[in-house]
Amino acid sequence: MEPVITTQKANCRNCYKCIRACPLKAIAFAEDQARVVAEDCILCGRCVRVCPQGAPQPVSDLPAVQRMLAAGLKVYASVAPSYQAAFPGVSFAQLSAALKKLGFTGAEETAIGATQVSKEYARLMAQGQMENIITTCCPAVVGLVNRYYPELTPQLAPVVSPAVAHARMMKSMFGSRIKAVFIGPCIAKYQEAREGNAINAVLRLDELRDWLEEEGIPLDQADPQPAEMHNTISRLYPSPGGIIATVPAQKRRGYKSYAADGVERCMEVLDSIRQGQLKGYFLEMSACEGSCVHGPGVPGRTPLLVMKERLLAAARRKTETPPPLTEQVEVELKTQHRPARRRAAQPTEEEIAAVLARTGKTAPEDRLNCGACGYPTCRDKAIAVLQGKADVEMCLPYMREKAESTSNLMMEYAPNAILLLSPEGKLVEYNPKARAMLGIRGRAGCERDVGQYLAGGLPDLTQGAVLDVPCQLAENDKQVRLSAVATPAGDVIVVLRDVTQEEQNRTQFERARAQTLQMAQQAVDRQMRMVQQVAQLLGETTGETKAALLRMERSIAQEEGR
Repeated sequence: MEPVITTQKANCRNCYKCIRACPLKAIAFAEDQARVVAEDCILCGRCVRVCPQGAPQPVSDLPAVQRMLAAGLKVYASVAPSYQAAFPGVSFAQLSAALKKLGFTGAEETAIGATQVSKEYARLMAQGQMENIITTCCPAVVGLVNRYYPELTPQLAPVVSPAVAHARMMKSMFGSRIKAVFIGPCIAKYQEAREGNAINAVLRLDELRDWLEEEGIPLDQADPQPAEMHNTISRLYPSPGGIIATVPAQKRRGYKSYAADGVERCMEVLDSIRQGQLKGYFLEMSACEGSCVHGPGVPGRTPLLVMKERLLAAARRKTETPPPLTEQVEVELKTQHRPARRRAAQPTEEEIAAVLARTGKTAPEDRLNCGACGYPTCRDKAIAVLQGKADVEMCLPYMREKAESTSNLMMEYAPNAILLLSPEGKLVEYNPKARAMLGIRGRAGCERDVGQYLAGGLPDLTQGAVLDVPCQLAENDKQVRLSAVATPAGDVIVVLRDVTQEEQNRTQFERARAQTLQMAQQAVDRQMRMVQQVAQLLGETTGETKAALLRMERSIAQEEGR
């Protein structure tokens, strides 16, 4: 099954912002790439919201919805009341008209299902059998409890979410073959839809907004027959305390009520329950700070107080149209929650100490706990390294010290003189080789113009770096070759290579080569003279031999003539 959140590899820039933002550190980092760890992630979507590069990307059901509509299927939209955060000033009737123009058969408010869910919560409180009742409207909170607090799973209300409840109600009214599409602010809804069969697809509010813009569908016309709910108080659901407000106070007498928004606040409450400090509470929990109106699928971020005012106005507004048929439908809302088996390996203290030592943290005072790596403490980061979720090199102070140490070693033992100049050509830093070459004592050269040491100053760098050109020093006759490059900040790095000995060696080599060539030429000349002498001697001998042979030939001829 495709992960709900994936990371675009080309976009990750090693900033660790997603790790810092993730309250559960459900992100692994290796080979310069972040990756959401599906078995640890509760899909709160915070990494999606905070990443400046847009590297974490949630899955999209938009293509599937468009295929449903293109196939002529009956598709109904269940619109979360938090739509007002994405479409300020737009009424439900106007949004309903726009959805029908996209091809939806009908559109209703998810809050219709919320009304039934609140009745179930009231029934549970009236029974008084649960030690605490944790609301289950937020699938990210359900995942948080099941994965990280499995012993508290029995305290989750055995009730489906309003989105699932409404999808069941629509299918009960319009037929089981219709397609129910939830439109809201939540990324965790994708997983909730996959785990059941009530919701057929999920659209985020930002996706819907972009889709309407692409299709050129305005939001200024109202649906003449909108399916607006009548029990409007359920429109308060997406704001902190909104669920509690939908259950009448007289039906909450057996339990104290408390609303927690944000994963960290929810974890504080769950930790208190785990420690036996809280009992008899009806606990409204939402993983998003500001609850659903600040969900990761909401474009922009409207101030929470402004959103509360909008939701209150919507809850108080009396509906003039006939009530939707689904508002009177009753369906099964009970469910059973199961704790997830998640057990990350816990390293030993010796293993943790060994990882800390690799980054130079051998004593408690070495652990800065700066959080730059994304983890709150150096120890937490060391555990993540052992669990395969982090790299040792993610420690910024360690990498800086390592880089500075390496740089210092390179400067200290470099065979060439290295100068760092300010944009004005003043000496900022130089290595021991530069001090020896230029005759500088200690730090006396700092802030001096480089022209005091290089005859003629620096070459022109406007056309780029200068590589290995002759350079004359101001105060000695050493033969030097210069390379220089300007940094983006305007500073200049200069490398001076002393080639005096090389030039002397080259001169000696040229002299020896000339002498060798001269000796070789003399040897060739002697050889040529010897060849000429041999040739002359061979020529005289050949002539005498020929004359003797001629005389012999005449003598033989005379003898034959007798």
